[in-house]
Amino acid sequence: MLTRNQSLKILLVEDDLADATLLEDLLGSFSESLFRLQTVKSVEIALACLEAEKFDAVLLDLSVSDSLGGSEAIAVLKARSPTVPVVVLTDINDEHTGLSVLRSGAQDCLVKGRFHRTLLVRAIHYAIERQRIEEQLRQQALRERLLGKMIENIRSSIDAASILQSTVAEVRQFLKTDRVLIYRCQDWASQFDREEPKGAIVAGDGLPFGYIENPNISAALAVSCFVLVESQSVQAIADVSATDLAGSCKELLADCEIAAVVSVPIWQSGDWETANKTQEGIVLEAEKIEDAAENYIWLPAIDKPQAQGSNAPDSIAENRNNLWGMLTAYNCSGVREWQQWEIDFLQQLANQVAIAIEQSQLYRKLAIANQKLQQLATTDGLTGIANRRQFDRVLMLEWRRLAREKLPLSLIIFDIDFFKLYNEFYGHLGGDDCLRQVAGAIAISAKRAGDLAARYGGEEFAVVLPNTSAEGANAVARKICDGIASLKLPHARSPIDPYVTLSCGIATAVPSGEESPDTLIRSADSALYQAKTEGKNRICHASSKSESSPILM
Repeated sequence: MLTRNQSLKILLVEDDLADATLLEDLLGSFSESLFRLQTVKSVEIALACLEAEKFDAVLLDLSVSDSLGGSEAIAVLKARSPTVPVVVLTDINDEHTGLSVLRSGAQDCLVKGRFHRTLLVRAIHYAIERQRIEEQLRQQALRERLLGKMIENIRSSIDAASILQSTVAEVRQFLKTDRVLIYRCQDWASQFDREEPKGAIVAGDGLPFGYIENPNISAALAVSCFVLVESQSVQAIADVSATDLAGSCKELLADCEIAAVVSVPIWQSGDWETANKTQEGIVLEAEKIEDAAENYIWLPAIDKPQAQGSNAPDSIAENRNNLWGMLTAYNCSGVREWQQWEIDFLQQLANQVAIAIEQSQLYRKLAIANQKLQQLATTDGLTGIANRRQFDRVLMLEWRRLAREKLPLSLIIFDIDFFKLYNEFYGHLGGDDCLRQVAGAIAISAKRAGDLAARYGGEEFAVVLPNTSAEGANAVARKICDGIASLKLPHARSPIDPYVTLSCGIATAVPSGEESPDTLIRSADSALYQAKTEGKNRICHASSKSESSPILM
């Protein structure tokens, strides 16, 4: 908004000396502090002035002896300085001319000889105010489009990393600043996972090489996090060199080539205990970096957060929010007075970033929970290998796949010999331990990507071997039996061996669409039955005619 005594710098584009003198007299009749007029004779010179200096408004005579026409001259001026209002001066008292210049981007049109001093001043003030409102509306529309785009990205993606990276790139382009980054404060969740908690830049745009690894940058960001937690508000510095910063903070920012900075917090909802730990973690992180930087940063004395039930900080106790990180924009080329709409825009974006992060974390937790549920649904709780349900599913899938590819599928079914006697002698806990060790030996031997070792039921195990011939299956069965023998699991009640042994039945077939996997299971089960009836501790293979021939170990 214009203030009553605000000094305005006006660029007059006029090649008629008499008209220029008249306008200078009209505006010069006010005190010099109210209007500062600079006169040029062509649009070309005016463009150079607009590029070199900042003006509040342009007074343009359409009849200047320039190669550009009236509407074209306005368009060129607006293209060079779109936020500077243009007031047109013309000799033509024609409604069509007035509408034409307004459509070309001018804010007003005055007919020479038909306006007085007050009308001219009012036209300049109104033009500046209209231009300001138009710019506000334009910026608001851009912000709303960018926010809408980001919200759409959040809704269509659960990849937090891509969302954060696109956010910093769009912010840097929109604000026309040098560097934008998102910094995550010390992560206490990583400490609970037995990792060292530390802050990190998780997304950045315009950052020079080595910026992320720079200890000075890490120190500055850690201090900024501390300030945000303490103040619970935005940190905006228009001119680092002119700001009263304690200790060596100013030198630190200067070493990082930072002339102006604005940081907005990214809050996440959480219980008081989590927020309390996060605040304490940020304080400790800042202190550690201070020590590492040899007291390069000055930090004010602070009180450590108190335990729950004591007089906790009101802001945290009320909001129950904790600082996840911050969205920071740097200006390196010079000072910058951060506008309120820019701060509001960054705060809105920070809120959307917080939603994206929480959404991503929720999906991650959901994925982990689903993975655990899937594991529980497909894994035998005692042995840790696949259960019967997973065995049936994989066998059916492989049967259908190999039926299409016309390739062999082998199945081995194992049974621990005299396991009932083992349980009676060693007890059920001893029996459970035996099952686990046998399952481990089987899983180690069935190690191809497509192989599946499963607990078939009780003391029976099965191995599915896709694209495996009878000879290959026999080699796997022998390897498994040799592995069990090498374990030397004592079996005091076995009448055939002092150690645990296995009986194995093998079946191999090329699947067909007319039959089901039950055919293969019956053949392997028949071969297993033959191995057990012929004395156990042996491998039997089912023939293509469903007859079994023993292969002694």
